[in-house]
Amino acid sequence: MKKSDIYVGIGYTLFGIVCISIALITEFKLQGILWGLGGAGIGPGLVMILRFIHWSKPENQTEYKKRLKQEKIEMFDERKIMLRDKSGCITYRIMLGVFCFLIIVFSILSALGYFIPFSKYVVFGLVIMLVFQYICGIIVFNNLNKRL
Repeated sequence: MKKSDIYVGIGYTLFGIVCISIALITEFKLQGILWGLGGAGIGPGLVMILRFIHWSKPENQTEYKKRLKQEKIEMFDERKIMLRDKSGCITYRIMLGVFCFLIIVFSILSALGYFIPFSKYVVFGLVIMLVFQYICGIIVFNNLNKRL
């Protein structure tokens, strides 16, 4: 593994620790965001560090080289590249429709006066859209992979 992998992992972990430290020391409205950023930094950071330690051991070097070779083959496989492109295009079109639908829904709710805590609903809606887009991309890719 590259040395930069462990440096990125250490950076993520330190960022998470700093965010959690600030959240523990101070008390203000954005404290929940700091807790979330702290967890989001520490979790992947520790995983990166542990992966680096695991794959750097001499007994795991041959398996790591095999995985790296297989990953390179899969990344440049023409069929998979075409499937990735097509699934991205289909996902984009689906999300465009979802965004248009949500704009209409939010406009109607706002006009009727049901949209009083505006920011919470918008953030919640954006999170749902992000998760939906990710899952939709996976489903479309898998369906195309089976068909083609």
